[in-house]
Parts: sequence; C-alpha cells; structure tokens
Amino acid sequence: MAKKELKTYRDVKIKNMSQKELIVFLYESALELIDQGKERIGAGDVPGTNEKLDRARNIFLHLLATLNLEEGGEFAKRLSALYSYFVEKITMANTCNKVKELDEIIPLVNEIKEAWEKMENNDPGKSSREIMNNPGSQLISMEV
Repeated sequence: MAKKELKTYRDVKIKNMSQKELIVFLYESALELIDQGKERIGAGDVPGTNEKLDRARNIFLHLLATLNLEEGGEFAKRLSALYSYFVEKITMANTCNKVKELDEIIPLVNEIKEAWEKMENNDPGKSSREIMNNPGSQLISMEV
C-alpha cells in the first residue's frame, strides 16, 4: 500500500476512536517511538534519533497541553508532572544520546498505558473527532 493510502487509513481510524482508545494509541505510539529512538542511539544515527525522540516528546507535550487541570484535580496534576518528567527525560536522551534516560521512563509509560487499557469507556459513543473539536487539539496533524 502506498504511503498516502496508509496515512489516510490511519487518519480515518484515529478519527473514529473513543477517547480511551485514542489515549492508549498515543501511549503505544510514544513507546514505539522511544524504542525506535533507542535503536537509533545504538546505531549512532543522530538524525534518526532526533526524529523519533522528537515525535515521542511531541506526544507527551500534546497530552500535557490537553490536560484539564480544573476538572481533573489531583489526578491531572500528577499526570502533568509525569508528562513533564517524560519530556525532560526524552530531551536529555536526545541531547546526550543516553539510552538510560529512556529506560527510566519506559516502565512508567507502560504502567499508565495499562491503567488506561483497564479503564471502562466513560462515554463509548464519543469519538476522537468530537474530542478533537476542542480548541488547540492538533492530534490529526501531529505525526505519530
């Protein structure tokens, strides 16, 4: 399948995800990009490392920017701190070419992803298209 068709398929799939599915997808994508970044560090591929880790960092920046701290209370504040920590560690790994920085966050990201997978959908009828109508949401244009 051509690259354009794959992108179109992925975009349609994303637009029809529930909020929970979308968040799990973002965590899975971030973990995949972190693993690819680790491989690129090991191969000495600086441009490849930068590309993969920038994309992973952008996922956490997006999650951070879309947190509702008012409604989310203490839970949202803790997620905000974790997302900031993930961004810091990914930046450090990218700058210093240190896989160790990424190895520190992978278990935490996995744990949060697994918690989301276990949650029931609060509103299974709400698609990501409705969620993305929120001001500032850039998910579809963001490459994951």
